[in-house]
Amino acid sequence: MRLKQSRYGLFYSCTRFPECRGTHGAHANGTPLSVPGTPAVKHARMLAHEAFDRMWRGPNSAWTRNAAYLWMADVLGLDPSEAHIGRFTEEQCNQLIEFVEKELRI
Repeated sequence: MRLKQSRYGLFYSCTRFPECRGTHGAHANGTPLSVPGTPAVKHARMLAHEAFDRMWRGPNSAWTRNAAYLWMADVLGLDPSEAHIGRFTEEQCNQLIEFVEKELRI
């Protein structure tokens, strides 16, 4: 992938465009927003975020965002600095979803 500029800011684009239409977001300084993943990994990360965010964003949630992220790090055996869904593998995403469902008893 190579760093490109759009009217919305920096992003990474597949070097084989138009055959490959993969893109990845970038911070203003050009660093990737997260660890790039395959379409399957991106989908798993989206599902993991949907599940996890219910822990601290839900209308009846007693969790704070910080407490939820510390819980995530603990149940996945990660250092808190590694507890970012944007860095997770598909397997880690699936594990997180299972833990959230057990915790919330969904």
